[in-house]
Amino acid sequence: GLSYLSCKITEIGAVKIKDGKIIDKFNKLVNPKIEIPEEITKLTSITNEMVENEPTIDVVLPQFLEFIGDSLLIAHNADFDMGFIRHAAKEQGLKFTNPYFDTVALSRFINTDLKAHKLDTIAKYFELGDFDHHRACDDAEMLARIFFAMIDKLRKYEIHDFDKLHSEMMQNSDPLRLRTYH
Repeated sequence: GLSYLSCKITEIGAVKIKDGKIIDKFNKLVNPKIEIPEEITKLTSITNEMVENEPTIDVVLPQFLEFIGDSLLIAHNADFDMGFIRHAAKEQGLKFTNPYFDTVALSRFINTDLKAHKLDTIAKYFELGDFDHHRACDDAEMLARIFFAMIDKLRKYEIHDFDKLHSEMMQNSDPLRLRTYH
């Protein structure tokens, strides 16, 4: 869904990366125990029939949290995804305190020639091919490839770690160019 306050998780997907390679995957459909809105089915292709015999979030979320451990999470529009995970974890009394990094902010910083920074737009920009957009694991795999491409681009600017990246982003950000939120 579009809001963790009124919608539920229907799929969780993630990949683990190490040394520039995907080393493991997590991909689970989740029965949200509510009807999936038509707009979400159009967006994700996930139907009520697909999830009716799948485990609920109280089963899948602990598996996901075990999969990620205490890893740094990298997500595109991270606050959206982390909001759903944080809310579900809180409802279950589970601890979720992983640090996370948002690739939208990184893309806005290094891909200044792009007007939009949607996942599929950036995939095309870096010529990374097609993927099943809005399906969790496919998005995660593509995001890993995009992240690697952006890391390569950062190396050209002599940025080799998060501290240097943070410093550069703080020094070179223009608050007047940031998107507004209401």
